[in-house]
Amino acid sequence: MGNTCNSKESNQPSSPSITDNASLTNNISILTKPVLVYWDLHGRSDFAQAMLYAGNIPFDLDQETANSWPVSKDDTPFGQIPVLKHGNLVIGQGGAITRYCARLAGLYPCSGEQQQQGREEAAVCDMYLEEMMDIFSGIFQAKNAPDKESKLAAWNMLETQHLPKHFSLLEKNLVKSKMPFLGGSRPNAADVAFFAVYNLYDRAGINVDAAMADCPTLKEALEGTLKLGNLKNFPKRGLYFTSDSEHDAF
Repeated sequence: MGNTCNSKESNQPSSPSITDNASLTNNISILTKPVLVYWDLHGRSDFAQAMLYAGNIPFDLDQETANSWPVSKDDTPFGQIPVLKHGNLVIGQGGAITRYCARLAGLYPCSGEQQQQGREEAAVCDMYLEEMMDIFSGIFQAKNAPDKESKLAAWNMLETQHLPKHFSLLEKNLVKSKMPFLGGSRPNAADVAFFAVYNLYDRAGINVDAAMADCPTLKEALEGTLKLGNLKNFPKRGLYFTSDSEHDAF
């Protein structure tokens, strides 16, 4: 396991052969940097940004357009951000952006017509990407709670129930696979997405280490994933989600 499609030579050592089935991506990526429209905050765009950091893909974060929102709302596909611009390509919807960035970074499995293994790996990768979004979605329960007491209770639930439950499920599946990473023999977009959601909760002030205390295999996979590209230097941005009741974003 571990065959990925990308638009450049893989940044990962000892990789199996790479099949490039994204000629459009290949042509654009040589000429232009992706531009991600989002605020300088941890949030939905962290997943896409993590893919780009893991793949050593240079990109621009267009905070100016985000900060003037909703001036450019009519110029986006669905009236929302994040939005990714790459050459003439404009993509809305976070999941589509994340997958596109994963392909640019060489982190998304191939799924060509004659590549059954690639199709299966892509399906497993998608399964984990959806799971990471389920983990991420829990954070809105705390963010949108109506008052301080409700918010604190929601943050406590996330730390003591939500994350341990989901991390344990990931640990179970990882152990069952007998592979070192969610992506198989080497980390792929699934592992990078786990880093992104783990980091979001960590930056929000949740004790993610305690939530993962009973998940040694998952922890080891995360440590290995951090060796990809420049992921270990993923930036600390402003907070939109925080469990700190004294913070303005609470």
